[in-house]
Amino acid sequence: MKAPDSPMDLQKFLPQLVKEGILAKNGCASVKIGKSIWITPKKADLNTIGKKSKTALLEIPLEENQIFPKDIPDEAVQHLSLYLARPEFNVILHSTQENVMTCSMAGETVRPFLDDMAQIVGPNAKVVPNTSDEKGLKKIISAIGRRNAVYLQNAGALCAHKSLDDVHAVCMVLEKASKAFVESRILGGGKPVPWLEAEAIRFVYQRKYSKQAEKNRG
Repeated sequence: MKAPDSPMDLQKFLPQLVKEGILAKNGCASVKIGKSIWITPKKADLNTIGKKSKTALLEIPLEENQIFPKDIPDEAVQHLSLYLARPEFNVILHSTQENVMTCSMAGETVRPFLDDMAQIVGPNAKVVPNTSDEKGLKKIISAIGRRNAVYLQNAGALCAHKSLDDVHAVCMVLEKASKAFVESRILGGGKPVPWLEAEAIRFVYQRKYSKQAEKNRG
């Protein structure tokens, strides 16, 4: 899918993301455009700014070691670190969906019970402390690795991808995978996809996705 070319692409989508429960009403989301990151203001009502006709997102440079203004959300340094570590990421959403939150509180690595998690999220999703110091940021980057999501302890998950449609899919699939994980713990009987099989599923999907993306660009 096409990468966003304006912060308004994300801004207009915010009310829908809140309606679907992906973002909290005062949650955090960002988009990378060129050498800038556009991020939702601290404690902003996403429904309100999503209805504005002018850009309400805040711009920060795609550079390390910044001192952010007071209206920049605390999550900004986490978003910045992921954009710098994974240049292919163009959109990051802080998902606080019900089952995603439950798994972030449980603190266990979530393995896929369904193929679509292995394809779209990764062979698993890890939980790391929700911190923004240098050590914590390294853990976030390491935990997401080649994946498209990482749980933050007691705080949901950061979901990232190349486009709005793609990151939306990551959030939806992670919530479904989290629900399957929670229910398997409660009811028992669930068997996650074996590690090597999950890696193979992910590899094949990414190769297919890359070829399709090249075809769309052509």
